Amino acid sequence: MLSPPQTERLAAKPSDWQVRRVQMPEYLDNYDIQLRTNDYVLTRLPDAKWAERLPVAVTRLLQQTIDEKLQDKRDKHYQVHVNVDTFEPQPSGQVVLAAEWRVTDAHDHVVARNDSLIKEPLPKTSRNADTIARAMSTAVRELAMQIVAHAG
Repeated sequence: MLSPPQTERLAAKPSDWQVRRVQMPEYLDNYDIQLRTNDYVLTRLPDAKWAERLPVAVTRLLQQTIDEKLQDKRDKHYQVHVNVDTFEPQPSGQVVLAAEWRVTDAHDHVVARNDSLIKEPLPKTSRNADTIARAMSTAVRELAMQIVAHAG
């Protein structure tokens, strides 16, 4: 999932910002939807897979959201680099996205950089693939909005 179907989205005019492929730990670079059950264990949800590998989906959703939300500096040839440290549903009932990111210009000068920690609550009653995917999508969109707020 990681974004609503295209029928639910307005096509955003592309900006000149380019989101480079998001870097993630190897255990996240796959098709499995995973849930952390304790400090040391990640459990795959049965019969649940991402449509594409998680780093690819996150990169795409970041680009879409930046293109949608960016008001100023749309014509700047910026590159967005994101390194995800943590991105998973936690036993505490929230999705946690921890990432460091930077925006560079055409000369590779840093325009903005920051560490982001985003916590998105999961419904208490239902923690299935759909609710997890929605919460993870919301966390990625929040990360994109933080990037735009700092660099756009």
